[in-house]
Amino acid sequence: MYFYKVVISYDGEYFKGFQKQPNKETVQGKIEQSLSLLTNKFDFTYAGRTDSGVHARNQILCLETDKLFNERLIHSFDKLLGNNILVKSFKKIPNKFDARFDAVERTYKYFIANHLMLDPYKQSFILSSKVDVNLSELNRAAKLFLGSHNFSSFAKLDINQNPIRTITRSSWLKRNDIFEYTISGNSFLRNMVRNIVGVQIALLEEKLKFKDVKDKLSNPDGNRLNYIAPAKALILWKVKY
Repeated sequence: MYFYKVVISYDGEYFKGFQKQPNKETVQGKIEQSLSLLTNKFDFTYAGRTDSGVHARNQILCLETDKLFNERLIHSFDKLLGNNILVKSFKKIPNKFDARFDAVERTYKYFIANHLMLDPYKQSFILSSKVDVNLSELNRAAKLFLGSHNFSSFAKLDINQNPIRTITRSSWLKRNDIFEYTISGNSFLRNMVRNIVGVQIALLEEKLKFKDVKDKLSNPDGNRLNYIAPAKALILWKVKY
């Protein structure tokens, strides 16, 4: 068998998430469909299970296959994936790794413009908002999530899933007229990043108080703070091993 580290990017607008689902267009389903036309035997792991509508700049796969991929096959794979998935790199590696469990840090970014007039090409990955975005208040809110916490009030949990996660970076900056949020951590729960962004927006809108968020982090009670930012502005940015 041969092993490959594959880096892909994709436009999440066209997929119902990464993970394969019956009768739905997903990134995993498209990858499996494309590989099945090129090789008889394959398996792969992936770094992150992005939600429906979420994009990826650098999604990592570890591909195991009985086929030795040359440049022609790599090009064919890229073409079969279609216009909404791009193969950024495809490298043969000596040993198999687990793209999900061997990752030590994942970074996501979220983009907001606090006006409603966006260039058309930006509309698929930036959230237009009427909220009066205050950078210092956003960063005050972002700091609340740093460190190790029980995030059960900020995510959708699977059965018996450990809700403890460690956040190593949570900060906002402004580039021209766009507010950019960066969050890094060892791993994330389902909907967790979008929930964290949504809660920060709710703080700006005074729908929540800082004390509410602090209480949910220090004493989670099983009731979720149900403020979920739209998927379109969230991007899996990079994965560290």
